[in-house]
Amino acid sequence: MISNGAEKNIKMNFYRRKLPHWQPLGAEYFITFRLAGSLPREAIVRLKRERNALFGKYTLNQSRSDRLSDLRVKIHKHIINKYDQFLDEESIGPTWLAQAEIANIVKEAIHYRDTSDYDLYAYCIMSNHVHLVFKLPDPKSVNPEENEDFPVTKILKSLKWYSAFKANQVLGRTGKSFWQAESYDHVIRNSEELERVIYYTLQNPVKPGLVDNWKEWPHSYCKPDFKEAFINTK
Repeated sequence: MISNGAEKNIKMNFYRRKLPHWQPLGAEYFITFRLAGSLPREAIVRLKRERNALFGKYTLNQSRSDRLSDLRVKIHKHIINKYDQFLDEESIGPTWLAQAEIANIVKEAIHYRDTSDYDLYAYCIMSNHVHLVFKLPDPKSVNPEENEDFPVTKILKSLKWYSAFKANQVLGRTGKSFWQAESYDHVIRNSEELERVIYYTLQNPVKPGLVDNWKEWPHSYCKPDFKEAFINTK
C-alpha cells in the first residue's frame, strides 16, 4: 500500500544551493540527476528567467506564508518539468547512458543501496538523465550517532561518485565530470502524488516514443509492491 510521505514528527532538514533541498527522514523522494553538459547554457538561463518571473508574478499579491510556500512548490515543479522536456529532446550534450554497459553500472549502483540506504520504489535511466523514487529509513530505525543532516545528498554523492568512476573507466575518460554536480530532490507529500511520480518515472521512455509500453524499456524498475498498480498502463 502506498504510504504518505513526510510525517509531522520527522526531522526537518533544509539547505539551498542552486536548488532548494528539504530532506526529512522517513519521507519519500523523487530524484532527478543528469549528465554534465546535458543542457545548453541558453536553456538554463531561460528557465531561470522564467522561474524568477513566475515568482514575481504570483508572490506580489500573496501575503499568507503558507500560500506562498504552496506557490513556490508549484513553480519549482513547473520549472523542473521544463528541464525534463529539454533533457528528453537530447539535442545537445552527452548521451552515455544510452550505452547498455553504462546504464547497467548506474542500475547496479542504485540497487546496491536498496534496503540499506533507502527503500527503492522505481527508477528510469534515460540517455542523459535518471529519475529515481525511494523512501528514506524511518527516523526510529536510524542510530542517532549515524544520523545525517542531509541524507539524500550523502546518498546521491556516493551513488554518483561510484557510477561516474566506473563509467569513466569504460569510456576511457579521465579528469572530467560525468554527472552534473547538483541533483533535484523533491519530497513526495501524499499517496496521490507518489502514484503520479512513479507513473511519470515509468512513462519517461514512452513519451518520446522509444517504446510503446514502459515494461519494454530495459532500464526501468518498479518495486513489486507497486507494480500491479501500473501493470496495465502503457
